[in-house]
Amino acid sequence: MTSAIIASAGNVFGEDRRKSTDNIGETSSIRRIIMAFRQAGIKKIVVVTGFDADVLERHCSHMGVIFLRNNAYDSGDMLSSVKIGISYLKGKCEKAFISPAYVPFFSAETVKSMEATTEPVVIPICNNKTGHPLLLSESLFDSVLEYDGLDGLEGALSGGDVARQFLDVSDEGILIHTRDKSNASAVTENQSLQRIRPDARIRLMGEKPFFGPGTLHLLNLTRETGSLSQAAQQMGISYSKAWKMVATAEKQLDFQLVISKQGGRTGGGSEITKDGLKFMKRYEAFLTECSEFIDAAFKNHFR
Repeated sequence: MTSAIIASAGNVFGEDRRKSTDNIGETSSIRRIIMAFRQAGIKKIVVVTGFDADVLERHCSHMGVIFLRNNAYDSGDMLSSVKIGISYLKGKCEKAFISPAYVPFFSAETVKSMEATTEPVVIPICNNKTGHPLLLSESLFDSVLEYDGLDGLEGALSGGDVARQFLDVSDEGILIHTRDKSNASAVTENQSLQRIRPDARIRLMGEKPFFGPGTLHLLNLTRETGSLSQAAQQMGISYSKAWKMVATAEKQLDFQLVISKQGGRTGGGSEITKDGLKFMKRYEAFLTECSEFIDAAFKNHFR
């Protein structure tokens, strides 16, 4: 599986700089990056936040990503954010895209082309210039985590015989920074997000919706972290909202999804019940079938 890390922790200075939550065209740069990865089929997306983290996390809390905090964002070092993302993804994926939040215009097609390669490091190149995102094999995660030099990610990958592939693409979006206002405005006119696409959110209903992708995401994070509270934080929602989501689903299903554990080194936590795990598996399979049908129908009617 391939995942993605979006580094969006840094502070913003000066009138000519944009925040990742600022709109460029009809959507913000951070949402644009998430949508490009989603359209390319990347399911696990980690957003590392720092400066103005609460605002950014609320801004994207509905998008099914995983938020991690970089409390050292004042250092201005993007590598520290990359390390946080890589540390989280270690053992969970085979490779990961890495993108700063200030380069939001690369296309889903570029992501797909890069994912189809086999080298440990893949860097897109357009007009003889390298751009973002880059793709990193899981085999190099430890090298990045162990690096403590001053040359950023480039320094972490420069040692040894790391094979790199510079992939030629026609996508000028890999080069455009949000700080380049004229270029950013121009690229939105021919920007790389699919102009027409299906957006179906499959939820289960009783008298009202009680279970959807958001609740599934919350339960998956709870299973992974062993804590409903931590899962809520990684989703960018309040703990009370997380409990309400669980309680609403449990009331309709008439069985427990989450149980609380008391004591222990960390003071307790949360665990998904056996019935909950079975239900999650069924819902995930149902979503997969629905997505395949919707994609096929869309291609048939809007070729």
